[in-house]
Amino acid sequence: MPVDDDFRDVLATLFRHEVFRPRGGMDYQERCELTYERLRVVGGHLPPGSALLRDLPKLFTTLEWAAVADPPLFLALTLHVCLSLGAIVEFGDERAEQHVRELDDMSSFGALLVTELGRGNSHLGIRTTAEHDVATGEFVLRTPDEAARKFMPNVGLAHVPKTGVVYARLRAGGRDHGVFPFVTPIRTADGTPDGVRVVPLPEAPLLPLDYALIEFDGLRLPGTALLADNARFDADGAFADPLGGADRRLRRSLDIRHNAWVASSAALAAVARAGVVNALRHARNRLTVSRFAGERGVLDHRAQQRPLFGALADCYALTRLVERVKAARTRSREHAPDGSAWSPGPALNRTYGLVKAVASTLTGDIVTTCALRCGAHGVFATGRWVDYQGLAHMLGPAAGDGYLIVLEAARGMAAGDHYEPPLREGALDMDLSDPASWPRLARARERLLYERLADRMRLAASRGQQGFEAWNNRSHLGAELAEAHVARLMLEAVAEAPASSPAGSATRLADALSAMHAVRELSRHAAFHLREGLITAEQLDRLAEREHDLCDRVLTDLDAAPLLLDVPEELLHHPVHR
Repeated sequence: MPVDDDFRDVLATLFRHEVFRPRGGMDYQERCELTYERLRVVGGHLPPGSALLRDLPKLFTTLEWAAVADPPLFLALTLHVCLSLGAIVEFGDERAEQHVRELDDMSSFGALLVTELGRGNSHLGIRTTAEHDVATGEFVLRTPDEAARKFMPNVGLAHVPKTGVVYARLRAGGRDHGVFPFVTPIRTADGTPDGVRVVPLPEAPLLPLDYALIEFDGLRLPGTALLADNARFDADGAFADPLGGADRRLRRSLDIRHNAWVASSAALAAVARAGVVNALRHARNRLTVSRFAGERGVLDHRAQQRPLFGALADCYALTRLVERVKAARTRSREHAPDGSAWSPGPALNRTYGLVKAVASTLTGDIVTTCALRCGAHGVFATGRWVDYQGLAHMLGPAAGDGYLIVLEAARGMAAGDHYEPPLREGALDMDLSDPASWPRLARARERLLYERLADRMRLAASRGQQGFEAWNNRSHLGAELAEAHVARLMLEAVAEAPASSPAGSATRLADALSAMHAVRELSRHAAFHLREGLITAEQLDRLAEREHDLCDRVLTDLDAAPLLLDVPEELLHHPVHR
């Protein structure tokens, strides 16, 4: 669901602000400080974060614009609104309102403290503890050893107030009740509270922010710090959780990732579009001279067209998929489950994570291609390709490592957990120039990979292998199944009519890009399709010729690319060196 023109005008005014003009010669700390300066300006122009959480189209659009304008700003804003404020709003009660007000007016910035140094993104292994003191009603927060220090929350700048949402194991009545979020000041105008030690991490030039390690040594928190959700202490200090178990509580506590996953996918698609538009603008103005071709524009050469137009096609397909993801997130609580990948509940949550994982990889490939095809010009800040590569790299492991998300999803799919493989569709003797054939082939590939994985898991079970032993040697096939699942969703997205149809040359360009993405996707897995008898060698040969024809169609309507991709002009005001 797109936002209205009035809100886009607000965003356009915001990003024309002086604070967003490029600044050179800054050291790392100054660059981090600029991010918070920009964050305050965002807060002064837009509705407060708690209001944006109630209006997801505006939230996602804001984060897309922020990512294109300044990737570190996107990350800080996502941590502040989607994760920190999101956890307080989702799990807190009226006693947490003071923290909501502080984050809404940005008198403090939010930081999420989940991941621990020694366990990477394995949230099952969280060892930070919050011990309930029955006598005072307080909680005592402790880090048991150095490996349990919270890893890389953005709390390194000493003079920037930070409110942390700390994920810790609640211990009360001699029992471990699972992982809950606790809210506490990490930095204030007076420094850090007693019991908090912050160790700044080394510089991270790909996506600069004030990352740090944090450890707790008996930090005392008031009873209101627990974001208890629907769990409660009774008058005698006994704790009751209606979810009934630590595993269910952890899953519930991590629910806030879903907005961040969708926001990350949206941001990645947005920077992919911006990176492609900047690369195409550069290429349209470049000439090359050779002995055999004379002086020609670089876009006359297939060697330049194929990678750049391929990147354009892939970013268009990713955009169409992300549009479906955003729409599903916006309406997920209004629709009953239907058993598909878009069904509200575990199936849709898996889709959010998988799209985020695939988007980080695909966007990294797209912007890297764009930078390389601009030659030495691709290393300069004006095209922002390096910044966008940094964002793609960071959003791979952020809010849940993309590779682990893929593997976990694949295990669930293999077990039939809220997943039904595509149905068999009979003979696949078809014309590959027909758009209806693209998702059919993708569904066939997904089905065959599922059957192969399920067969091998059954074979493992027949040999007495269970759990890790059964999965470990088959995880590569699981990752291939999960990738094929998302590839199918993407092809289905480009094969359906867009929600709002562009006109004229933009429509022709959209059709050509959809076909080009399909051709590229089929070609990437040509060996599989041939081996399984889904296509013939003759059809494969014709795919290369088809791509040349599509390059000509794209070139004819290339001027419509900025309109089709909807990259705000306000965010592209820094020209590429010519």
